[in-house]
Amino acid sequence: MKQLLQVVRLLRRRTGRVTENAAHPRAGTRLRKFFQSLEKARVFFPMIGKLACALFFAASAAIADPASPRLVSLSPNLTELVYSMGLEAHLVGRSSACDEPPAAKALPVAGDFGRPNIEQVQRLKPDALLVTDLEKPGLVQQMQTVGIEVKVLPCESWNSLIGAAQEIAQLCHAPEAGTNWIGRMNARRAALETKVEACFQDRRRPRVYVEIWGDPVTTAGGATFMNDMIRLAGGQNIGAELKQQYPHVSAEWIIQQNPELIVLAWMKSGSPSLAGIARRPGWSGLQAIKENQLIADINPDFLLRSGPRMILGAEALAERFMAWAEKTSLTH
Repeated sequence: MKQLLQVVRLLRRRTGRVTENAAHPRAGTRLRKFFQSLEKARVFFPMIGKLACALFFAASAAIADPASPRLVSLSPNLTELVYSMGLEAHLVGRSSACDEPPAAKALPVAGDFGRPNIEQVQRLKPDALLVTDLEKPGLVQQMQTVGIEVKVLPCESWNSLIGAAQEIAQLCHAPEAGTNWIGRMNARRAALETKVEACFQDRRRPRVYVEIWGDPVTTAGGATFMNDMIRLAGGQNIGAELKQQYPHVSAEWIIQQNPELIVLAWMKSGSPSLAGIARRPGWSGLQAIKENQLIADINPDFLLRSGPRMILGAEALAERFMAWAEKTSLTH
C-alpha cells in the first residue's frame, strides 16, 4: 500500500504540467479525478485491512467458543447417552470400547474403557473427559493438572443415569436437550411400570438370578442398575440383599436361592456356552432349569450398559417375566 502511494505521488509530480497544458481540457480533468480516486484509496484500503482482521479474530473466537465445549468419552454408555441426547457434535474422541451408535466409530480413539491415553487426550484438546469410572483414581488429578476437567458419572441406577444426562446437558450448555431426553425416558419408564403393575397385580413376581459373567460366576447386587432393571421389569433379584455390587457367587448359593428365571446377561443368543449351563454341578434341580426358563436372547448391551438402551433391556425383560407370570397360577 505504501509503495502504491509513492508511485501515485511521483506520477502526480511528473504529470502535473501535462494535465495543465493538455491539448484537450477534458484529459486534464480526467487525470485529476483519477488521482483523487487513488488518494481516497489511501483511506479505504486500511479500512478493508481492519475489517479483515476483525473477521479473522471473530472466526477464531467462534472456534474456541466456550459455549461449544469439546468432550472425550471413555465409557460406552456415556458415548451412547451423548448421541441419544443429540449432542454428538461436542464429541471429539472416544474409548476403544465405544462402538455404538456406529457413527461413534469415526471418532479418534483416546484410550480404553476407563483408561485414557493421556498424550492422545491432550492432542484432542477436550474441555472435559467423561467417564463412569477410572482404572487409576490418580488419573483424575493428572488430567486436571493439564487443564482437562474430568466428569465421573457413575450410572448404577435409573436416577444416576438421569443425573448423568443433566450433567452432560449442563456441560454442553444445552439444558433443553437434557430436559427433552429425560422427559422421553421417564415417559417410557412410566408406561412400562403401568404395564407391569397391571400384569402382577394379582400374581407373584418371579425370583430372578442374573448372571453378569460366567467365569467366575458373577451376579448383580442391590446397589446396581441391573437390580433396578429387574425390579422395573417385574422381577425379584435374588442378589438384591448382597452388599457388593457385582460379587462372585458359589453354586451352593444359587442352588439355595432356587431361582425361577435365569437371565444370562453376558451371553448372546445361539452361544455354544448355553448348552453347558444346565450341566453345571447341582443346577439340574433348579426350578428355572427344570422349567427351561433360561433367558439368553437379549442383546447384552441392553442389559450390561447403563445408558439410554437400558430401557430397552427393561422392556425385553418385562416381556419374558410377564410371559412367565401368565403361564403360572402363582398369586401373592
